[in-house]
Amino acid sequence: MKQRTLTLKQQSIAEGLAHRYGIDTESIHFLNADKPEEPWLTAESLIIIARQSAELQTIDEGFDQFIDPLLQIVHYATVVTKSGQTFRRSGVATINEREDMDAHRLAAGRAVSAVLTAAGFHPLHPGVVADLDLNKQTATAQPLGVELTTRQRDLKRIHVIAQRKGLLKPLQGGGYDRSGYKEFLIKKYGINTAISFDEKERASLINALEQLPDAEDDEFAGIEQLEQVA
Repeated sequence: MKQRTLTLKQQSIAEGLAHRYGIDTESIHFLNADKPEEPWLTAESLIIIARQSAELQTIDEGFDQFIDPLLQIVHYATVVTKSGQTFRRSGVATINEREDMDAHRLAAGRAVSAVLTAAGFHPLHPGVVADLDLNKQTATAQPLGVELTTRQRDLKRIHVIAQRKGLLKPLQGGGYDRSGYKEFLIKKYGINTAISFDEKERASLINALEQLPDAEDDEFAGIEQLEQVA
């Protein structure tokens, strides 16, 4: 496995998070090449932080399945809030996806991150409902309300990635050539649309698309936003 190296800024961020939440600096990584100072926490550390909120009743994470044709590992994570609301999300990683992180650890971290975001407890995301400031005597929370659906957001992300990978190509007269996207779906999933995919299938598709090389930049000239297609 590739040796871990951090910049001075990354080390400072990791030490700050470790001090605030009582977690190990070795569990704090920086995996986003486009945002090198954006921390990524392992499932274990996210669970430690989440359990510091009085508004969370239980949190569970584990292995779900191995998708053999795609060489994907799937983990699940479930959260039950104090008010009794249940959230479940999947995390997917491809075997040998990264040199610096085991696929099981990647999938587990993605699952816990996704479920905490859905429930409003992710410490690194804006809009969390749980106040995890350990300098306060007690943790407080705003009403959770109704969970926002992730379906539209997932589909939009899928289509943006598909465009970046060259599977959705803009046509001169408007619209998109979807033949590459449909061919990919048929080859990998046996269907030419993702509109009926459940949460786990969408997570799998997002991960599968991310493994493809990016298309040439000039294919996207003048394209600012991808229309909703499926």
